[in-house]
Amino acid sequence: MVKSFFASASILTFAVLIGFSSSFAADPRVEQGARFEAKGEYEKALGEYRSILADDPRNSEAYYLAAQVRMKMKDYSGALANFRLAYRYNPSMSEAYEGAARVYEALGQKPKAEAERAKDPKNNPVTEAPAAAPEEPVVEQPKVAEKKVEAPVEEPAPQPAKVKQEPVKEVKAELEKEPVKDAKSEVEELFEKGKALFDEGKYKEVVPVWREILAKRPGDPGAYFYAGLTRFELGEYDKAEYNLKKGLTFKERGNDANYFLALVYEKGKRKELEKKYLDAYLKKAAPSAVFRATAESRLAELRGDAVEAKPEAEKPAAPVQEKVEAKVEKEPKEKAPKKKAAPVSDDGPTIEVANMLFKSGNLEPALQMYKQLLDTELEPEERYFAMLQMGNIYRELRDFHSAVNRYRIIVQEFPDSDWATEAERAQLEAIWQEKHASELPRATRR
Repeated sequence: MVKSFFASASILTFAVLIGFSSSFAADPRVEQGARFEAKGEYEKALGEYRSILADDPRNSEAYYLAAQVRMKMKDYSGALANFRLAYRYNPSMSEAYEGAARVYEALGQKPKAEAERAKDPKNNPVTEAPAAAPEEPVVEQPKVAEKKVEAPVEEPAPQPAKVKQEPVKEVKAELEKEPVKDAKSEVEELFEKGKALFDEGKYKEVVPVWREILAKRPGDPGAYFYAGLTRFELGEYDKAEYNLKKGLTFKERGNDANYFLALVYEKGKRKELEKKYLDAYLKKAAPSAVFRATAESRLAELRGDAVEAKPEAEKPAAPVQEKVEAKVEKEPKEKAPKKKAAPVSDDGPTIEVANMLFKSGNLEPALQMYKQLLDTELEPEERYFAMLQMGNIYRELRDFHSAVNRYRIIVQEFPDSDWATEAERAQLEAIWQEKHASELPRATRR
């Protein structure tokens, strides 16, 4: 979390210093790149900036950030090429000239460093520009990567016959096109691997694949869609719901996300939401769609239930009262055996049993089981999910302060997790509930 904070802070500070546009500073790929850079994952950071350049090949800020990463990698020729492309597309970017100068200083070539600074328009450009001429004989022949170093050079005055625009185009093509193609192909390979594992039913093995794709290409709706299907197959319906909603914009199978969301709500016995998503699916589904017949049959069944329920709603108050009383008598009979089931597991506490207890309204036993699970060696994703569930239970028990603390831990310790966004939202809601606790009705679970 600390690294992420400083990475984000450095980007924001940098944006103010060199005048980055607000839209660029707000680009999630910038923050993700900074996170990778802070972790030392430089190739992944470069992948984020290449992605920006794929959309905008003249983005000087992206070139500058890529150059900074190249400097850390000690790839001086690559850094120099990127710094020069940065000030080529933004001649007023003083930091880019300074960056190019720092490259030459790292190589022990102070005259060339001074020449780079002299190109900066704010450093007497008219009188200092000719100083570049004497540098031509001092070509960096001993350097292996000399071709890259010379490629982007655009000295205005001397030796026009040597035409240095063509090498610039070559370097630009190498920086902008080829790496982007490699990044895309890498993600596509991961997709194919993930689909194959999913088709083989290896659901637990495929979870890290979708997470890796989202790390390389944040917000990818296809990865969210398949992550949702995977979580559904694993019986993790809360996670499936979260991921499927983000996968609704997936071009290839986004409409199928509506169908699987309906299945999620069917599992949770939330009929109104189930009908809503079945309707949404059928509006876009082709007549030959795989799930169309099943969706139509289920929707007709749900609407039939609604028609049968309507006459009861019109009956006088007495039968309704009888219905409520019947429910009150029935609830202890349903819950009693489930509460006894709390300590039943001979194999110790499990996430599945804790979830069952929570969903059935056995809040205290569920809370105790989640606490026991945190003392075991859980996978990270199960640990923060257990904490999220504990926060939800505390809220239902009206212990809003404890709920806020649980949500805060998730946001701070697992900022990149699937549930960080949900924990942040729930935290804000729990804070509000804590302040207005006396005004809130004491709701009961059905």
